[in-house]
Amino acid sequence: MPRLKQTEEQKQNKYLVANIKREMEVWSVSKEQLAKRTNISLATLYNRLNNPSDFHLSELRRIAQSLHTTVEDLMRVV
Repeated sequence: MPRLKQTEEQKQNKYLVANIKREMEVWSVSKEQLAKRTNISLATLYNRLNNPSDFHLSELRRIAQSLHTTVEDLMRVV
């Protein structure tokens, strides 16, 4: 069975998660630390990283601020 082409939303979600993880690595921030800094429960953070379309804008803003970047940079598709 041939692979289906990724939708634009799937592509954006993939880049969003990759950008968050990259920034976490750059700033040496673990998922546990990010959850604590952003006041997002660890379980919710794991769920959002697995299903990025469920992120709320307010959560992305807190994550971006904690990682010294912007929501726009996190959403950037390279």
